[in-house]
Amino acid sequence: MPEREMIGDYKGEVKNKIVTALFQAYLDILDYDGLKSILKEAELLELKNYKGADPDETLDFFSFKKIITAQNCLLYNCSDLLFAIGKKFSFYLFPFGKKFEDVIEEINVLIKTDWNIQILEKTKKYITVRVEKCFFCSEIGISCDLIMGFLLHSIEKTLPPDKRVDYHRTKEDIKDPNHNTFVVKFKSKKK
Repeated sequence: MPEREMIGDYKGEVKNKIVTALFQAYLDILDYDGLKSILKEAELLELKNYKGADPDETLDFFSFKKIITAQNCLLYNCSDLLFAIGKKFSFYLFPFGKKFEDVIEEINVLIKTDWNIQILEKTKKYITVRVEKCFFCSEIGISCDLIMGFLLHSIEKTLPPDKRVDYHRTKEDIKDPNHNTFVVKFKSKKK
């Protein structure tokens, strides 16, 4: 794929492992036509057969952000779909599960740009996470449902089958340009 000129806040790179997992989540939730629609909107239809890409190679962040922006445009106000895509994204990225700490460390390495996810506090019942400059929801009017689904499912995979996860965060003002930086508290409880 030809190099694209990166501008402003779009500098960075994304490992193909991330792109492949996200595309697989699209296929599961939106079907092949949904994946093609997102790629067509992003003007990157040539990536529709990306599945076989070397997981250690990278896609420039500018192109990846175009995909996320197209997703957010086509799925505007579809919170449940974005949340489901986030859960599937977690599954395809780490299908065999990992410690939540390892998931957070690895996602920050696999997506190299001006963002960060960190665990602020972890107890037996609670995990408090700070997401800073989340590019999945950086546009005004877009909620952070995809990353919430990703985080929730990443935690659930580490719990016994009789437990589930709830979360609480302050009400998001999607009209605030800084709504993509937030703290969320996850709580595990019996089903």
